[in-house]
Amino acid sequence: MKKPVSRIWKVLLGVLAGVVLFLALALTAVPVPERTGFGPSLTELRALATSTGEPLPTEFRRIVVGEGTMPEFALVAGRLLGTRAAVYQAHQVLYGDGRSVIVDAGSDEETLKRNMPGSHLQADNYARLQEVMRRADAIVLTHEHFDHSAGIAHSPYLEEVAPRAMLTEAQLHGRDAERAGFTPEVVGRLKPLRYEGMHLLRPGVVLIRAPGHTPGTQLVYVRLADGREFLLVGDIAWHQDNILLPRMHPRLVNWLLGEDGEAMANQLRYLHELRKATPELNLVVAHDAELMAGLLQRGLVQDGLR
Repeated sequence: MKKPVSRIWKVLLGVLAGVVLFLALALTAVPVPERTGFGPSLTELRALATSTGEPLPTEFRRIVVGEGTMPEFALVAGRLLGTRAAVYQAHQVLYGDGRSVIVDAGSDEETLKRNMPGSHLQADNYARLQEVMRRADAIVLTHEHFDHSAGIAHSPYLEEVAPRAMLTEAQLHGRDAERAGFTPEVVGRLKPLRYEGMHLLRPGVVLIRAPGHTPGTQLVYVRLADGREFLLVGDIAWHQDNILLPRMHPRLVNWLLGEDGEAMANQLRYLHELRKATPELNLVVAHDAELMAGLLQRGLVQDGLR
């Protein structure tokens, strides 16, 4: 009897060791490199943003369309306990003549509750966003996940919104598109935006391709007429600490979401160095309620849409 019992213990210990090794890997982050070749310099972004000589936007605004919480361990590798408030936001770049660019479109209530149980839609704000999208000059997404895009796919004003929505090929045809409501019928109404590297969307607004979190992820650089600058990073970071440390969320999250962790690690190094070299550049992390509260308090961002 001793030999079978001994073999069972060896198997159990082997399984336990495997579980420990898996967790040790899964709960750590892909290392952020010391240097990266990703991304344009701020000088290049500024030059492209102002290249037409046309008037730059005058305001940068935001609206909260939903709220929820995120577990601490999923935000920054190495943290285990607690939760943080998360916001689902849309942004408006406003010009002096009333034109506007909307960045991210939130999610309708049904899609939000189905995918993020426990989250809350601010229905009045979502309705306001839908009204503003009807007359926006352009609508773009930081990426194609439902909480940033379903407000287009499920818009009650899709016929009016579709010509203004400038989604990339990857955002329209990626693995997450249909989950957000981009059925073949909806996709057929949208003309894809095609570009490589950087793209001047409108005066003062530059898109930068940044696949990693999703294939269609892009950064959005905004320069206002008074010199204020913003860089919307979408979900490359879920909390400003991902950029400040810099350290990503755990590999387990990379695996579950199908992320390219190596690409994201390079993007975090880029954002970290950009912030260190130019602290006047305001980074906007999509779900970081604390970071946005600071920008609002300092008067750099205005609340509500016009």
